[in-house]
Amino acid sequence: MNRASYLKQLEADLARWSAKGWIGADGLAQIRAEIGETPSGWSRLPALFAGIGTICLALAVAAFVAANWEAIPRPAKLTGIAVLLLGAHGFAAAMASRGHRTVADLATMFATLVFVSGLALVGQIYHLPSDWAGGALLVAVGALAAAWLCASRSSLVVAAVASLAWLSWIGDPPRPTLAEVVTALVLLVACVAHVLRMTSFAGRWLVLLLFAAVYGWLFAAWLDTSYLLSSSEMEFSILPVGAAFGALLVAWGYLLSGIEAPAGDQSEDVAALAHSAGSFGVMILVGTVLLTLVIGFTETVSDEVASEMPHVWPLHLTFAVVLVGLVWQGLRAPASRPYRMLVAAAVLAIACPLVLIFLPGNTVVLAAVTLAALVAISAAGSTASLTAWSFWANFGLAAALLYLLYETVGSLLGQSVFFFVAGLLLVTVAIVSARRLRKRSVAAGEGGQ
Repeated sequence: MNRASYLKQLEADLARWSAKGWIGADGLAQIRAEIGETPSGWSRLPALFAGIGTICLALAVAAFVAANWEAIPRPAKLTGIAVLLLGAHGFAAAMASRGHRTVADLATMFATLVFVSGLALVGQIYHLPSDWAGGALLVAVGALAAAWLCASRSSLVVAAVASLAWLSWIGDPPRPTLAEVVTALVLLVACVAHVLRMTSFAGRWLVLLLFAAVYGWLFAAWLDTSYLLSSSEMEFSILPVGAAFGALLVAWGYLLSGIEAPAGDQSEDVAALAHSAGSFGVMILVGTVLLTLVIGFTETVSDEVASEMPHVWPLHLTFAVVLVGLVWQGLRAPASRPYRMLVAAAVLAIACPLVLIFLPGNTVVLAAVTLAALVAISAAGSTASLTAWSFWANFGLAAALLYLLYETVGSLLGQSVFFFVAGLLLVTVAIVSARRLRKRSVAAGEGGQ
């Protein structure tokens, strides 16, 4: 459980314990002083509005220059851009020296957006050739420089978005040169390192999206150069890739978010990124499982795909990294119920595309494994107190059931039998889980007496 969820649950528990008289007013005040006050959503609204306002100011500058393009002399355009950049960074430095980190961050973001606008304006002034990928790369490098030199979270967001844009422009077809591979990895490492240094919700999720994009880009490039199948058949290989990558994020995200480290902001940033990685991985797992189910009912996989799968070594390497994370977590907490459900969820989710590839046309088995995987993910979220996991899994379970209903409309009797069996299984699982949790609660209560 991440710190925000823990504090929210702790606050609810403190209120209940105080109402029952188990904690006095002095003890309650000491506990709250110990854990510290966390900012509420309302307290972050001014910063949010200020950030939106800063973006509007930067857009206003760009629009003003564009509207008066012919009236403003060329030297004035370049000088104005330089003055705005220096002035914004100078203001940010002054605010940072006085301890106003939020204001300094917003000023740095304004300077970064002016830099982006300046690149476009300079290109228009000197009629530079159109190179969207090169422009995106320049924006990413400039935003990363601002993020690191000025300790800016918002500039990191710009850098991640620009890196994603650069990948999209050079990724079709996915045939990168060695220089492009190194550049992509350097951008990814620089973004991840900055998020670990100064975390933010938007920064974490954009960095995870960049990680997924780089992974998929490199994997697609390998498939394009090394796979022996046609492009239509190669699409089936993307499914186990998605399942493996999602399981990788879930396993290591859950592991790193629970590792105790020395107190400090750095360990909290690592835990926050790990927690976001787990939630991002669950989204990928649920999406991959649902996509596998749909493809299994609409298309048939050729035997050549199964014969080529043993040669896809990047996929096997990903599986190995997932296994290392699961084994490490098992050694840390071998009797943990969340760990057992996590293993079941990862194994079943990975099994879905493998059933599609190695048992083509067997829709009954595919549907059963799909539902089992989604139930396991939901159960893992419940036992680990991770509501986002359960939400996405339950959403996926509802979508899977509706899709199966759509596919079985032609046979009302088969539809009735299928949902009757599925309902019995889910109710049985719920009853067994409730009884086991009740027994554990009773045993814990007796042990504490």
